[in-house]
Amino acid sequence: MNNIVVTDKAQKKIMLVDVPVSFENRTPAFCKARPCKLEKYAPVADTLRAKGYEVQVDALIVGALGAWDPCNEHVLRTCGIGRCYAWLMRQLMVSDTMRWSRDIYTEHITGHRQYQEA
Repeated sequence: MNNIVVTDKAQKKIMLVDVPVSFENRTPAFCKARPCKLEKYAPVADTLRAKGYEVQVDALIVGALGAWDPCNEHVLRTCGIGRCYAWLMRQLMVSDTMRWSRDIYTEHITGHRQYQEA
């Protein structure tokens, strides 16, 4: 998955959101993943703050089998994502994660790649 960067140049605000996939599908794994991501992006946030930006760092965490971290709802609201699009985004993120997890597992078992690289 990729990172999401929301920028408001007029107000000099930046929101950095990492999108990790946790192998474990339980709350303790999600609670452990979030601080790791905040720590990972702290140097980037500090650099941007030194340039005068107000910076927030967070994570949207999805479990490999499709679990959705309830803390993600707050992250989506902070990013300014509306309720309808947040619902769609949640559905797409979970289904894509499950599809890729299945492909990785199938490739591991069969030895045959499940997708074509572009």
